[in-house]
Amino acid sequence: MTPTDLSREIELAVKAVQNRHLGRLQALGVDSATIARLGAIQPPFGVMDCEDIGGRIYQPGGEKANIVQPVYDGGILIDIVAWRTTEPQKWLWRTGAAWALNMDTIAANSWQDEPLVIDATPLDWLRGGATGLCILNWDAPEIRTLLRVQSISAEALIARQLRGILMKPLYFPEISARSEHRNAA
Repeated sequence: MTPTDLSREIELAVKAVQNRHLGRLQALGVDSATIARLGAIQPPFGVMDCEDIGGRIYQPGGEKANIVQPVYDGGILIDIVAWRTTEPQKWLWRTGAAWALNMDTIAANSWQDEPLVIDATPLDWLRGGATGLCILNWDAPEIRTLLRVQSISAEALIARQLRGILMKPLYFPEISARSEHRNAA
């Protein structure tokens, strides 16, 4: 799936947003100013029927409407995450390429004095003003890029989970020196 295909999908999903969808997000604590601010730089969210095809991946279709959010890395759309407002702690990916929402904030935060805020779910990320980070894939090796950040602020469960991951030692292969000369044929 190309970024162009993803762009078309998110554009269609954004066009499907109705006032009732906005009202539902606002009732869940998402500020309309956050949606407007985010919408000035990227599609903030869309609505799409999504079908779970296994492996935490979805395809368009099915009978369950989901909130879908684009995921960018370096300004390039790499994935879309889908979740239901009744179960915001469960999400699916369109491609599986995204490890976090708002990845670009890591580089920006590495030189700031303010802690990087990590939200537990995409809904919490929107509730928090869409300025922090939301880890989508806790098994992704890219999570170690958070070691570049000076400080992190997260709810207790997320903080414990993140501390456990970042404190795990890296596996290093056994490295041996071989002799300098080789047999020539």
